[in-house]
Amino acid sequence: MAHLLKVLVLIVSASAAALGQMAAPVSKMIYRDYEGTLISNNEFVDIRMANFHYKDATIVNTLADGSTEFRLQKIPQEGMAAPAFTLKTVDGKTLSLDALKGKVVVLNFWFIGCAICRAHKPKLNELKARFGEKDDVVFLAMSPDPKSDVKDFVKKERFDYLQAPDAQPSMKPFHFSGYPKNIVINKRGEIVYWRSTITAWDKFESVIRGELAID
Repeated sequence: MAHLLKVLVLIVSASAAALGQMAAPVSKMIYRDYEGTLISNNEFVDIRMANFHYKDATIVNTLADGSTEFRLQKIPQEGMAAPAFTLKTVDGKTLSLDALKGKVVVLNFWFIGCAICRAHKPKLNELKARFGEKDDVVFLAMSPDPKSDVKDFVKKERFDYLQAPDAQPSMKPFHFSGYPKNIVINKRGEIVYWRSTITAWDKFESVIRGELAID
């Protein structure tokens, strides 16, 4: 009988401990941008990776309820004037940033040997397709690869952005490190979105639509 009572006590104690663990508050993760605005986990990852060669300056706080708050630093390129550029597309047309003033410019920096760049292509094609034939937004891909290589590549693998080969001179003033790079330039020629890899595609699209809505 005494043995049975001990077993019952152990079972009750274990059950109480398990219930206690179940009732314990679950620690939350809260993500905010540099202004304190709540952002998604995907956008948090994209911002942290926007300049992956920079030292991470994320501020981490533990709140009173046990939640962990991550506060990101500002992406330094956003708000800056985009460097001027003049280049030729794969079909020989000349484009310049000055001539594109008044349009939203969506840039992608890539090269043929970049596996991540190639993996992004289907999503970039989908993104562009959602804007139809709007004449106030330009989707432009710059690559350091020579014209003949880019021309052959896009014949085999669809990439719906305007293609600018031999573009290293135009890309260099952006002072970026690593590929890919995805940039949105507003109608006034300012960088408003600067990312490397993309997981928050909804944010990418919303930035473009927001800039198109501004006269």
